[in-house]
Order: sequence, then structure tokens, then C-alpha cells
Amino acid sequence: MKPNVKKYILFFVVMLVGVGLDQWSKDYAADRLATVRPGYVHHPVVLEVDESDKGETVEEFLAGEFTSNDADEIATVANYHTRTADGVPLKGDMQVEPGQEIEVTNRKVVVIQDYWDFQYTENPGAAFGLLADGNKEWRVPFFVVVSLIAVVMILYILHGVYWEQQILVWGLSFIASGAVGNFIDRIRFGYVIDFIVWKYTNEYRWPTFNIADALICIGVALMAIELIRDAFRPRGKDEEPAKVEA
Repeated sequence: MKPNVKKYILFFVVMLVGVGLDQWSKDYAADRLATVRPGYVHHPVVLEVDESDKGETVEEFLAGEFTSNDADEIATVANYHTRTADGVPLKGDMQVEPGQEIEVTNRKVVVIQDYWDFQYTENPGAAFGLLADGNKEWRVPFFVVVSLIAVVMILYILHGVYWEQQILVWGLSFIASGAVGNFIDRIRFGYVIDFIVWKYTNEYRWPTFNIADALICIGVALMAIELIRDAFRPRGKDEEPAKVEA
């Protein structure tokens, strides 16, 4: 197989895997994480009580649904962040009935206490919320067009990359994966789903991000490594630095 064909196969395989992982993680976050902040985000999780849950309390029912939360977290959600489909607040010791719908208005998952959480949010802007307050009529088309241009430029750059520049090929593949993943969100929803929170206690927080954002950052880092490695690679007297046509 020709090297030129190999790089395109690698590029599209990595991109498909990256986009698939990104979309799966966002769908999971949308299904299992809840955030309701009036004027910003309205995303409750709606659960339906099964026949097998008959006789359970709200707290017991939620403990069976949200196995990633500990007992204290379940108690908080059950007593302060649950309501009926009609908006009536529920308490943890109330019994649930088969067929009943329960809305959970706030639910997060703590991965590492004070350092890493999963929290649902919606970002209508670019990275770090840039242009999030812009008019939706032009904001969404603008980001869609920018995403398409970015993917076209990545393919153009890839055309001038040699198969031997493996790190650069991987970097471009990761960047394209992230760009396409967030592009799909903008087409589907008009905003991007973010859910990964890195922080130091609640005082210092990195802006909430997603798998697509992480892939883009990894891709840029790999490209930087390739450029630095090439700059310091020993060469013969008359040898020119490796060049990318684009």
C-alpha cells in the first residue's frame, strides 16, 4: 500500500473513532446529568418508575438509577432536586409508583473530589464561551461555516504531509475529530454539550469542556512536538529542514 494512501486511511479511522467517542460521551451526559439554571440551562433528567420499583422511596429509586453517586449525594438529589412531571417537589422518603415520571433537576458525578467532576452544560459559543452571547441567527451559521473551513484546511495540510511524519498525521486526525464532533453538536442542537470539569476545590475551575475539545488540544500538542522535533533533528550540511507543502 502506498504511503500516501496509508496516511488518509489512518486519518479517517482516527477521526471516525474520535467522533464516535465524542458523540457517545455527550449523549450519555445528556441522558444522565441534569442542570437547571434559569436563563442559562434547562436540562432535567426524566426517569420513569418501573413496575419492579413499586414500593421504593424516591431515595431508594434514585440509588438504583444513579450508581455513580454515593449515599449522601443521592440524599441531596432526592430531597432538593426532584419533582413530579407537574413540577411538585418530592422528598426522599416519599414512595414512588409504577409509571410515575420523576424529573431530576440537578445531578453531577464526582470523579475525584475537589478536582474532577462531570457536570452538564451547554455552550452556544466557541471555546471558553467566546461569542456565547451573540445573536443565535448569525452565531450558529457562523460556527458551522468556520468548522467546515477548518476541516477543509486540515485536509489541505494533510495532503502535503509525508507518511513518515506520523506525529503530524495523528495530530491532524485528532484536530479534525474534535472539529467534526463539535460541528455535529451545532447542527443537532445549535450549541455544544460540555460536561468535563477540572478544578482545584470550587475556587479555581478550568472552563468546562468535552472529548472533542480534548482531542483538539492533544492534536495541537502533537503538531507542536513534530515541529520542535524537526527543528532540532540533526541534518547534513546541505540538507534542508523537512517541509510541508501547505
